[in-house]
Amino acid sequence: MFDQLQETVTQQTGAQMFDRFRPQMQALSQVVAQRERAQLELAQRLADASDADVSVDELPDVEERATQLETMAERASQADLVGWYFEEFAPDHLDNSEKAVAYAGLNDDEWGNQKEAWAKNYRSTSPEAKSFSDDDLAAVHVENTFGVPLEEFEANVVDFRPSEAIQDVLTTNLRTVEAVMATVAEDMEGGA
Repeated sequence: MFDQLQETVTQQTGAQMFDRFRPQMQALSQVVAQRERAQLELAQRLADASDADVSVDELPDVEERATQLETMAERASQADLVGWYFEEFAPDHLDNSEKAVAYAGLNDDEWGNQKEAWAKNYRSTSPEAKSFSDDDLAAVHVENTFGVPLEEFEANVVDFRPSEAIQDVLTTNLRTVEAVMATVAEDMEGGA
């Protein structure tokens, strides 16, 4: 009970603090989104001007990206990055993200027990499932339920760490720019 009360107080305090700085956060999010877009556009120009086989897959909308960054910061201030990640970011990468959140951050024992439970369920309903391992049956379940391979589900859901999620979201466009620049540089160095 005390933990729940402490969590509620933390969320409320964080929300109040965020509200105080909302205008600054909106401005900062807007600037970052604009600079990311400009860098991605320049990276695409660089790729187009070279013979390298590389391109920017998608140019994000500045307003949408700014909103994404602001929402992430707001939820972080409320100690709710898990909720944010699975509501806002994960739906673009897996099916049924609202169900996936239940498996976020499981330890090895908990994850092993979950795979065992899925396998037991499959074996109780299908005699041919008895010849498959727990991991094989978990892979079938994850693929059918979440639309991703088991390894990807484990990496992005089971092994979810809020700090890594923040880093992924904050650096995704920067990593794209770096990849384009590295490929173009490699192409130019090879031609020299």
